[in-house]
Amino acid sequence: MSYEQVIFEVKENIGIIKLNRPEKKNAFTPKMDEEVLDVMIQIEKDSSIRGVLFTGSGDSFSAGLDLDQSFLQTMEESNSANFRKVMDPILEWYLKLYNLPRPTVAAVNGHAYGGGVVPVSLCDVAIASDRAQFGLSEINFAHFPAGGTTWAVSHFLLPKHFEYLCLSGDRINAQEALRMGFVTKVVPHDQLEEESWKMVKKLAAKHPNAYKTAKTMCRMTRYMQFWEAIELEMAHIHENYFLSEGEMVKIALRQFKDKKIKTGTGETYKKEG
Repeated sequence: MSYEQVIFEVKENIGIIKLNRPEKKNAFTPKMDEEVLDVMIQIEKDSSIRGVLFTGSGDSFSAGLDLDQSFLQTMEESNSANFRKVMDPILEWYLKLYNLPRPTVAAVNGHAYGGGVVPVSLCDVAIASDRAQFGLSEINFAHFPAGGTTWAVSHFLLPKHFEYLCLSGDRINAQEALRMGFVTKVVPHDQLEEESWKMVKKLAAKHPNAYKTAKTMCRMTRYMQFWEAIELEMAHIHENYFLSEGEMVKIALRQFKDKKIKTGTGETYKKEG
């Protein structure tokens, strides 16, 4: 299916989502949000898609909401029903991207401002071009970072870091974003595509059920006391063994012992042993 403001393709079982309004810094419009939502629904239904790479066209990842579109109009109208009507698609695809149990990698190719920083946080891994810049400028317009944007920075950064971004409206470069922990790594701009592709392929090669469980544990245990985390992890050991059909014991550990190391999928041992 072709779209007007999003490019979507599946390559080697990886779904590639590219925001495609380069002339507007890939700012979100209601049309774009409906298209990304449709893409996410497709990905959810297609189990053959093992991972997602999320990026933008041109020199920007996304500049956030396009205020020339319906977003500003509905705010001016003070019509809450219409406002939610145009906002719900973006909030829905945000949630689908965050909840997807498969690997997700953001390739931040340029500017990421306002709501444009949210997908960076929602993805499991974020690789930034050394040309990328980040910022939450809402405070400069008598507003605040909303629609999940404050969560996006407060969830991963230390208080003095995310409060600075929310309260100053200043922009930071890729290296500063790395220092703050907002992105996973920074690479030269001409290597971004290659490095991001390597990363999503690496993650997609893991056992899908094990990846899902590990992703869940990473998100849940950080909010628990130590003893609570231990109990939850012990329970999920049994669930993971059941869902993976015992691959850890029956295949992966045997691969390791026999030095036929391709743990995670069992492909080597199944083919050779």
